[in-house]
Amino acid sequence: MKKTSPWFILLFPVAVPAMIVLDYFGYRVIAFVILAALVVTFAAYARSVAGRFRSLRGEMAALAKALFDDGTGSIRHFPYHHTLSGTVCGHRLHFSLLGHDERALCQIFLECPVSRELLVEAGADPRGLPPGIDAFLSLPGFRNLQALPRKVPFLKRILGGLVGSGGPGLVLRKQGDDPFSSPSLRRDIEMLIRLFESLGGGMRTDGKEP
Repeated sequence: MKKTSPWFILLFPVAVPAMIVLDYFGYRVIAFVILAALVVTFAAYARSVAGRFRSLRGEMAALAKALFDDGTGSIRHFPYHHTLSGTVCGHRLHFSLLGHDERALCQIFLECPVSRELLVEAGADPRGLPPGIDAFLSLPGFRNLQALPRKVPFLKRILGGLVGSGGPGLVLRKQGDDPFSSPSLRRDIEMLIRLFESLGGGMRTDGKEP
């Protein structure tokens, strides 16, 4: 299913007043035809949404078995993002898909102690970056890598797709053709864990700059 298109969003507020006006002036047959079209369109849209949600849940359940420790996976659906949470080798992790279509932005949130904020975006100059971070710049579909030293406020978590995590931790955001590819996700998760372990004390919440 593709993202909701503008014509569908505008369909109801435009069509409903039009039906009322047509009925007022005696064009009830035309108003009934418009009403029937609205009902059929809404039913088709609701069916496609339900089908896509079932498909997403199945794909996420398969990912949980492939990536997470046994019995640790959980799935939560929100209006425009879906979150899979679990534990990988003792590390708490959250995978979120922001949107419903196959090109939706996905993010991996690794819960871990972080001492300071950091944001590395696609195209950044690797010189001057902490060791290990430059490797993320070459990932296919890389958007940004962020370090969050504090717990994220609830509203910001909702809007940013971080529901279920809260922080602190490391967030990797990517956009690709296959967000459910378990080999690439496993690689990304291992890179995040290695980054945290390689930075060592510099990522601990001791209030000091690394």
